[in-house]
Amino acid sequence: MHNNIFLASCISILTLVWLGVSLNSTTMMVAILSAVCLIGVPHGGLDHLSGRQWLSIRFGHFWFVPFFAGYVGIALVAIYGWLTFPLGTALGFFMISANHFGRDEQSGFSTCFWSSLAAVGSGGLVIWIPALTRPMEMQMVLQAIIPAEIRSSSESILFWTQGLAIMFVPIAGADIVYSVASPVARARVGFQRASRLLISTCIFATTPIPLSFAIFFCGWHSIRGLSRLMADHRMTLNELTVAAMPMSLGAICLCGLGMWLWNSERELSKELTRTLFLGLSGMAVPHLVLHDAIPMLNRRTKYRTNFLVRSAA
Repeated sequence: MHNNIFLASCISILTLVWLGVSLNSTTMMVAILSAVCLIGVPHGGLDHLSGRQWLSIRFGHFWFVPFFAGYVGIALVAIYGWLTFPLGTALGFFMISANHFGRDEQSGFSTCFWSSLAAVGSGGLVIWIPALTRPMEMQMVLQAIIPAEIRSSSESILFWTQGLAIMFVPIAGADIVYSVASPVARARVGFQRASRLLISTCIFATTPIPLSFAIFFCGWHSIRGLSRLMADHRMTLNELTVAAMPMSLGAICLCGLGMWLWNSERELSKELTRTLFLGLSGMAVPHLVLHDAIPMLNRRTKYRTNFLVRSAA
């Protein structure tokens, strides 16, 4: 059902784009910020539930000590990287983001190696396609967040991102074909996945970067993440809403303040814009690390447990 709703929404947006209909910038901004506050923020803001589930087994009631220490530590490293070494930080951020997005579902490839490459290729289409089709817009976004004294790094970031895109887009294309043709995936699921990736690619190529990212991140990735969160913690929709409400309200208040400053013609300094991005990036990186590390550690724990059981037998 979610896949069909997402496809219908993307097709509607593409139809509007091809008809030459454009949203007012204020309307588009309000829609994007509302989606981020109500869906995107809870998706990452409830990471402590996953951290508690895994760490409480090892640290009991003091699970929050290693969790918040690690979470804040990774966030500070990410922020420091953006300010001092933006090229390496940006490329690393893009790669782990692409891998995180691509791990949402089963690739058409059967081998672990090609499946891993396909995850980065298909999951990173939201990054790779704009880098190739909307390079000037991507460079403007990068210039807004990188300190002025090292702003030339934005050109290097774009250049190397385009290089990664040239390498990974064909892999994503092969993954789309294998999603339909491979015996690993069921025919219906593979066709749905291939259709979504193709239509999403059109969205990424034809709409502004903030809009295309919000469509993908809020309309697809975050909703799936929240659904898994509810299943993992056996939460009802009402319980999830109550847990996420403080973060959503806080985000709405901050966005409202920003809109008020904008409407009252008070200039938002570049430093404030950069600070907001760095703050969001600082929240995103530990989220990516957490949700990629826990499955790996769970597999390792399961393998060790099975090994000990076999040894005892």
